[in-house]
Amino acid sequence: MMLVFAVAWMRVNAQQAVVVNQQFDYLRQGTAGVITVSGPDVVGAVAVVMGRTYPFFPTNSGYACLLSVPLDQKIQDYPLTVTLTERNGSTANWLGTVKVASGGFILEDPYTLPADKVYLVNEDIQRHEDERLLSIYGMVTPARYWEGAFTFPVNGGLSSPFGSTRNFNGLGNRRHTGQDFHATAGTPILASATGRVVFSRALDIHGESVIIDHGWGVFTEYSHLSQRFVVPGQFVLQGDVIGLSGSTGRSTGPHVHWEIAVNGIWVNPVAFLEIKLPS
Repeated sequence: MMLVFAVAWMRVNAQQAVVVNQQFDYLRQGTAGVITVSGPDVVGAVAVVMGRTYPFFPTNSGYACLLSVPLDQKIQDYPLTVTLTERNGSTANWLGTVKVASGGFILEDPYTLPADKVYLVNEDIQRHEDERLLSIYGMVTPARYWEGAFTFPVNGGLSSPFGSTRNFNGLGNRRHTGQDFHATAGTPILASATGRVVFSRALDIHGESVIIDHGWGVFTEYSHLSQRFVVPGQFVLQGDVIGLSGSTGRSTGPHVHWEIAVNGIWVNPVAFLEIKLPS
C-alpha cells in the first residue's frame, strides 16, 4: 500500500500545497524506500530518521530521497522529520513515521573453507575490510547516472541470500551483506546500471572486486571475480561486461557475490530491484 501525505501552507497571496509522498507503509531491515516532495516553491529537502540524515535530489517532478535501513536496525517505529526549504529561504518541517519490520533473515548451513583460506575468518581482517568498503559506500555523488531499473549482474540462479547468518569452519558467524548467484568460473559479469567505477582491485575476503558508483549514494559491488576488465574512473553502461566470475577471496567455489549499498548502508539487492526508483 502506498501512503500519500499532503501538507499545505497559507501564503500571503495564495494557498499552495507541498506534497510529501512516502512510498511505503513500512521498511524491512536491510531495505530501502523512496520519499518524494513536490511543490512550486520547494527548492530542497532533507530527511532525518533513525539518527541519520538523508539528502533529497532533484527529479523531473520535485525532489526524492532514498532511505536505507541497516540489517540490524531495531524493529520499532521511528519518528521521521522532512525539512523542506522554500524559494524565499524559509523552512518547514513535515513529521511522519518509519516503521521498521523484520528482515526475515535465515541461518545458513555451516561453510567449510579450504585450509589455505581459514585465516580469512579472522575478525580483524573482517573489520578492516568492512571499514574500507563502508568508507567508499558513504560517499554521495549528487549526479544520478542510472536510468530505469537496476538489473541482475548474471543470469545464474540465486543462492545464499542477503542478511543470512553464516558460520565458517565453526570459528565465527558473519552476516551476509549481499546476494550470491550460481555462476561457473569465467561467466561474464554485467554492470547492473550505468555508473562510474570507483574501485577495482583484490580484497582479502571479497577477492577480486569491482565497485560502481551510480550516484545519489547508490553503489553496487561485484566480488570473487577471476578477472576484472575495468579501472577506477571509468564510466560503464548498464549491461557492460566488467569481469568474469571466479572463487577468489573467502569463497568455497565459483559464484558471484553482488552487493548494493545506499547512503552507506548495505541493503537487500533483490528487494532494491523491486523499488520504483524516481526519474
